[in-house]
Amino acid sequence: STKTSLKFSNKTKLVNLQAFLREYKEVVSIFVDKLWDLEKVPNLLPKKYTEDVQTWLSARSVQCAGKQASGIVRGTKQKQKQRLFMIEKLNKTGYYKKARQLRRLYDTTAVSKPKIDNIQPELDSRFVKINLENNTNFDGWVTVGSIGNRFKLVIPVKKSKHFNKLLDTGKLKSGIRLSKNNITFMFDIPEVTKKESGSVLGIEIGKTNVLACSDGFISSKNKHGQDLDLIINKQLN
Repeated sequence: STKTSLKFSNKTKLVNLQAFLREYKEVVSIFVDKLWDLEKVPNLLPKKYTEDVQTWLSARSVQCAGKQASGIVRGTKQKQKQRLFMIEKLNKTGYYKKARQLRRLYDTTAVSKPKIDNIQPELDSRFVKINLENNTNFDGWVTVGSIGNRFKLVIPVKKSKHFNKLLDTGKLKSGIRLSKNNITFMFDIPEVTKKESGSVLGIEIGKTNVLACSDGFISSKNKHGQDLDLIINKQLN
């Protein structure tokens, strides 16, 4: 992904954008409150969660905000599950002090809803049209519509070096992320072609041996004279 500045937009466009960002944030916050105490959080919110939201955003924008709120809540809950797994693992392996520290973090976060102060609307092709072929002084235009209140944002953009590099190596996706200062564009980058000649070497980094290679090479030495147990103990203390 790469960002381009909104500094070329006129004042009216920026005022409308700010109004949309504020309203979108409020709607996401409403959905986070609705979803936080659910045992199983749906990816796409059913109508019972969206129909009573009072907002000037379009139904399409409300659905988008709901999906983003769902992702935020599910991501936060997943982090908690991972922390609980690590607490149990640390206790089983004897790292009780580290387990207690992580438990305190878990207990504190478990009752805290995720913050959405810096939420950026993620808008797909239903809202966005990107035009990079034009005869104006700008490199392109992004048109954002169907967001509600008859707002239609036509935003001029200038390509950066990073933008051009990604455009040369990948394919520009139709969706964007919006913030008060930037548009974030996303790209699909093709995978690097796998090597078709030569041999493949597997390397495992272990606790007893620094390196164990698939060709039979094993190294138990290191340059700093410390083993993994000593390093772990220093981190815990």
